Amino acid sequence: MVVMVAECSVNYSGRTGSQLGNGERLIVLKEDGCVLVHRGRDYQPVNWQPSGCIFQSQVEKGTLVVKAIRPTPLESLTIVTENMHLLASFHLKDEAAFSLHATEEDMQRAILVQPDLIEAGLKIVDFEKKVAPGFVDIYALDREGNTVVIEIKKDPAGFPAIKQLSEYLKHLQPAPGRRLRPIIVAPSLAKGAQPVVAKMGIEFKQLGLQKAAEVLQSHASSDQKVLKGWLGS
Repeated sequence: MVVMVAECSVNYSGRTGSQLGNGERLIVLKEDGCVLVHRGRDYQPVNWQPSGCIFQSQVEKGTLVVKAIRPTPLESLTIVTENMHLLASFHLKDEAAFSLHATEEDMQRAILVQPDLIEAGLKIVDFEKKVAPGFVDIYALDREGNTVVIEIKKDPAGFPAIKQLSEYLKHLQPAPGRRLRPIIVAPSLAKGAQPVVAKMGIEFKQLGLQKAAEVLQSHASSDQKVLKGWLGS
């Protein structure tokens, strides 16, 4: 891993194009071929490229130029550095497992605060809706007025989730002229579940714990800004 703190400009070319003028920034080049350019604020990089890039570097008239080229799709990030404050390289050993302490309730809360995680125009009507076999995680209407019944799983959803959702559907009725849309929300479908889901007309929407946590964190930050503004006034 190469870490730099320097005044730099950044140009991107590929599916679109962008230019970032001179400024002091943190630049990180990782051994898997990803690159991050951070400003002195915000947690997200202002420019970045995913893993798989090929790095090229050269010195032109005393200026270090680093280019990160992504073969597929073809795109490149060119960093022209000046006034280098820090240049260091490391070989990091890290084999620890990552465990995210999040739950299906967090996934549910994320959908409640941001329904377009499922689809645009979704309107939440109820959650933990009581039906004879149990509780429907989320009960909603789509933009056409169809009833959407959502079952959430934090692990790959298999036959138990399909059976559970099917039992709920027996006790729910859409509005006249509309239909029921059963949806399983999970990081993925378990092996062998896809043909059964397709045959039963159940939709699958991908959502993982990490994304749900990011959504909740984003909305928490937004709520804090509103509260601070209200207190200030």
